[in-house]
Amino acid sequence: MTERYDATWLSGHDYDALRSSEFARFCNAASADLGARVPTCPEWNVAELCDHLARVYQGRAYAIEYAAFKSHDDFVNREEHVDPIDWVRQWSDALDRALLDRADDAPSITFMPEATTVHFWRRRMSLETLVHRTDAELAVGDVAAMDGALSADGIDELLWFGSADPEVAPTDDIDETTVLELTNGTRRWVTTLSATGLATGATTSSRNATVFGSAPALLLALSGRDLGGIGAHRFGLEMPVVEGDTVAFDRLRNFLGDF
Repeated sequence: MTERYDATWLSGHDYDALRSSEFARFCNAASADLGARVPTCPEWNVAELCDHLARVYQGRAYAIEYAAFKSHDDFVNREEHVDPIDWVRQWSDALDRALLDRADDAPSITFMPEATTVHFWRRRMSLETLVHRTDAELAVGDVAAMDGALSADGIDELLWFGSADPEVAPTDDIDETTVLELTNGTRRWVTTLSATGLATGATTSSRNATVFGSAPALLLALSGRDLGGIGAHRFGLEMPVVEGDTVAFDRLRNFLGDF
């Protein structure tokens, strides 16, 4: 992280615009076939993916509006007769209203100790929408291009979340420390994964592996999306290339998936 955790982030206006664009794509894909299975979330069909995204929007709009997290029992569930796309649009609108006229530096409750402003939610919700837009598109066809800058933000976020709690350690029972570098050619992320957890940032230790790929490909791989099994071409991407120990990359992906 930098001295200020959000120093390299986009403006809230940019995040809102990206979320709006990604949400429109999500709805367009979802409308093609609500019953289609989602290969990246095989327990869901598209209607259930709509319900999930609606629930996320509902909870985050509440947190922004009331400075508290909504309890599990207080969430409103979609009734059977309600169209899933209308439902997720309803909660997207609620999120828009919660964010309206709030400055990026307006105080807000979040689940990250360093993040205490609305800016966090603008970024978090744009990334949530980006990834689930790809899930919806994949269910009904192929995935359209992903924004590179936003995808790089997503890599930052995953590694931030994964390294935030020193009590969270890998469950693979591997005692070895693995150092991995990820790069999209212009940016790089160095991770150190040990039995005590994940650390990010510069290290003098030698790399076990370096992974080369576009920011979208790296983001989806780290988010638990099976590019190889599904077919990277369906995401409009090339598979990341691992130079060195492939186990180091698999280990990081599994750790972030467990997290």
